[in-house]
Amino acid sequence: MDPSAVWRDKNHKWRIEAYRAPDLRFAVFATNGTTESAPLWLFGMAALARWLMTHAISLDDLEQD
Repeated sequence: MDPSAVWRDKNHKWRIEAYRAPDLRFAVFATNGTTESAPLWLFGMAALARWLMTHAISLDDLEQD
């Protein structure tokens, strides 16, 4: 399953992939140079919005990868 969109924050600490499955899903990866974490799966836009808010990341901080 390929992501339909991929974003990174401007500090390149996080990578977010969007998937169109039966519902809208987002996989969030913590990145550190050449390594990255296992995905944190978020289901729906509300979950992504809460995650962005708790990490103090605005939509302006995201750049398309």
